[in-house]
Amino acid sequence: MLDLGDSRLIIGMNACDDVVMPKPGMPLQATLIPDCTKPEAHRAAYKEAKANDAIFVCIARHGRRWKVQLDVMTSRKAYVPDRAVAVLQSAAEELVLEGIVEQAHVGADYISMWPIETEERARKIGAAFHAATYGLQLLHIAAPGQPEPSPPRPGRGR
Repeated sequence: MLDLGDSRLIIGMNACDDVVMPKPGMPLQATLIPDCTKPEAHRAAYKEAKANDAIFVCIARHGRRWKVQLDVMTSRKAYVPDRAVAVLQSAAEELVLEGIVEQAHVGADYISMWPIETEERARKIGAAFHAATYGLQLLHIAAPGQPEPSPPRPGRGR
């Protein structure tokens, strides 16, 4: 067994066989993003992310190419607000315009992008969006937006 601090990998096994999801607030490096092509690997990685209160991220073979998936719902922290989702959406649109991915879906709690030409590229994209999602989530917690002002009540004037 190779000990990498708090992360444990067993040499010669798939990354999802010994799932390594980050501690809360810790995005994964590209090389540690689990390959969840097999449904049981996906279930194990998702369960591990939930147990660690972490944002789920994985890559999976999608035919001859790759897919990236992120799910914020595994984290109990505040969701990613609409303004932050717009930043992620813009980055995903740029990947589509550049021809790096053909389809991208970005929402407040889920991101998926596919097809991606290589596993290495999928890992890099997954790591970048994972880090960005964590950062935007933490920024929202640290500096939440101001609530909308309430409309004036009839007869009370302003």
